Amino acid sequence: MTTGTSRPPIDTGRPHSARVYDSLLGGKDNYPADRAVPQQLPAEAKAGACQNRAFMTRAWLAGEGVSQFLDFDHPVALSLLGLLHFLPDDQNPRARVRTLTAALPTGSYLVLSQGASDVNPERGEQGAAEYGKGGIRLALRTRAEFAGFFEGLDVVEPGLVTAPEWYRGTPAPRPEESGVYVAVARIP
Repeated sequence: MTTGTSRPPIDTGRPHSARVYDSLLGGKDNYPADRAVPQQLPAEAKAGACQNRAFMTRAWLAGEGVSQFLDFDHPVALSLLGLLHFLPDDQNPRARVRTLTAALPTGSYLVLSQGASDVNPERGEQGAAEYGKGGIRLALRTRAEFAGFFEGLDVVEPGLVTAPEWYRGTPAPRPEESGVYVAVARIP
C-alpha cells in the first residue's frame, strides 16, 4: 500500500554533513562525495569528530535521573551533538534551541557541542572552506558565542570546555588539543 507521497531521491553525488561526519568516524554509511570532503580537511577535523563521539558517551545522563527518552512527563536529555556548526546564524540556531528547551520538563538536560572558531582560527577557516566547496555551510563559533546557547540554564560541571576536558564520574580522558566546545546544562 502506498501513501501517495514520495521521498526526494538521495543525491549521492553531493556531500551531506551527516554522511561526512560518518566518514570522519570511519563509518560505512557514506558515498564517494562524502568521503572526498574529509580528505581535504585538516587532520584536526577527524580528531574533532572522534572527540565529539567520545564526549557523547561521557555525557550519558542516566546517573542524573534521565532514563526517559520519549515520555516528556519525566526529565529527558536533548542531545544536539555535531549539529550547531551546521546552523549558521541566519537560521537563528539560538532561537531553535530555546524553542526545544522550552518544551522540556524541569530537571531535563541539554547536551551541546560546537566547532570552535577561536581555538585554531586558521584550521577553522580551512575546514569551513573545504566544507563550503561541497556546498555545506559551516558556522564555527567562539566560546562566548557558544555560551549564549545556555542562557537561563544551569551549566553543570565541568562547565563549557573542549570535548576532551569534559568528564564526570569517569576516568579523565587523555589530554589533547581540540577545536570542539561542549557543555551539559540542566533545565531549571
